[in-house]
Amino acid sequence: MIDSFIENIDHLHDTIMVNTNLPKKTKKEIWLTIRRMKTNIQEYVKENSIAEIDGVNIQDMTFWDYLHKAQEGYTTFINEYDKIWRWKDGWLNVWTGYSGEGKSSWLYFLILIKLLKDPNAKVAVFSPENHPRNRFIKDWVKTILGYNPKHSTKLKCQKIIDQFNDRLFYVFPSNHDIDTIMEQFKTLIKINKVNITVIDPYLQISKPTTVSDLTYLSTFLKKQAIFAKTYNISHHVVNHQVTPTKVEGTGDYIEPDMYKQKGGGNWADASDVVSSVWRPYKKSDENNSEVIIKTQKSKDYDIFGLGELKLRFKKSKNRYFINEIDIFEDAISNKHKSELFTK
Repeated sequence: MIDSFIENIDHLHDTIMVNTNLPKKTKKEIWLTIRRMKTNIQEYVKENSIAEIDGVNIQDMTFWDYLHKAQEGYTTFINEYDKIWRWKDGWLNVWTGYSGEGKSSWLYFLILIKLLKDPNAKVAVFSPENHPRNRFIKDWVKTILGYNPKHSTKLKCQKIIDQFNDRLFYVFPSNHDIDTIMEQFKTLIKINKVNITVIDPYLQISKPTTVSDLTYLSTFLKKQAIFAKTYNISHHVVNHQVTPTKVEGTGDYIEPDMYKQKGGGNWADASDVVSSVWRPYKKSDENNSEVIIKTQKSKDYDIFGLGELKLRFKKSKNRYFINEIDIFEDAISNKHKSELFTK
């Protein structure tokens, strides 16, 4: 529209200068006025236009496609859990809880089911606490078998492991530097089509001594959120709670709070989703295996809302149960199991 308006100004200029019998002095004054007006308009448009500003009004799909594609969340294959959490590309997920209460275990349980059910799913994980890769994958083998891999056969274990060879990428840079980790993630996304990335936990990342922890965290979280959106992947960061408050009389820890993570409220403010994992009776009764998974923040309630899911964890199987229902068995198909365990 602006270009058309400028063309009309040029046409007005030509009409006055060529097709009128005005005195030369008058024509000159009109010519100067028109030129100033044209220059002023062009400068105003240049200074105020948003058309070519980086990141402004970029649309990668129509509104209708956005409603029916970008707004979708993908099933966890656990019906009860889909109500309060789903896989969502482009989102930063934060998982929090107390040390040793199953934050990582639940996340990796979800990822395992995703890999088994979705042939396009691929994951890159920075998890130094589960180093080396064989230690990390051992829990998956145990979950699939439903018992300790030591009591299985080499052939059966190897068949399970082989299916993850080009789908699980264990990232372990020696310096634990976030820039190196992110560059490895980006390479795996571009070359190997990874679409799930995990940093577990945040405290294992090497931090510079020249900036405060709070300043570093703020920058870190902004970069993670941008990374998830830019590469349109499901990105996950595991973070611990602060020193827990104990329930008087039992010694159990109070429920985790998304605003009481190490680093404060920045985590809740910067993330798209905050989920907590809590064993409410761990201290008073070590044999009580109840686990409460809670969604404390959801960016979009049209995809999933807030709520909690009560489970029981059976360590001997490395699986979770709802009302004695084995949700791993329930999630994977009989067809997949027959393919997996056929000799």
